[in-house]
Amino acid sequence: MQMMEIVVSRDQAPVVEFRGEGGEFITVTLQAGHSLPDDELIAKAKAMMVQVAQFGMDRVKSAVTSDGSPTDEVIQSELSG
Repeated sequence: MQMMEIVVSRDQAPVVEFRGEGGEFITVTLQAGHSLPDDELIAKAKAMMVQVAQFGMDRVKSAVTSDGSPTDEVIQSELSG
């Protein structure tokens, strides 16, 4: 996603929205009560996205065959109940 704009809003909880070209966006909602400046909220949201991106990567790697092609296996996160 080509990043075009970052918007911070503070309704009930701080929300950082990363807007991309073509109408794509990623929204990160932080815990209510954060009174950090915008740049620190953005840094915190970016750190959260890095953690999410790495979540379950060992399971994703195991869902690829030895020749590198994906399997038809459905990968569920540890959060799935």
